Amino acid sequence: MSSLERPLNPKGDEQVTVSNVAVGLTVPDGARRAVIQVKTAAIYFCEDGGTPSSSNGLTADIDDILEYLDADYASLLPRFKAIRQGAADATLKILYYD
Repeated sequence: MSSLERPLNPKGDEQVTVSNVAVGLTVPDGARRAVIQVKTAAIYFCEDGGTPSSSNGLTADIDDILEYLDADYASLLPRFKAIRQGAADATLKILYYD
């Protein structure tokens, strides 16, 4: 059975403001999966613990959803970092699951 077929049990949620300094997530104990929605402004992000910028990492636009639904991604969640792309702060809305 793949991880997508198993039920997702909520472990918590958070809202993160993404400004001009890279920020990470506050991953709840036991969370192995996350769904991240980008709100209000576009971001640069890294999953390897690196510092995101216009020359490092990937981009996500307003209303993009980043899904980390496989247990193999558990080690990515604590290393996730994001920074805003332009002058306006972004907001990330995150739901965590075990």
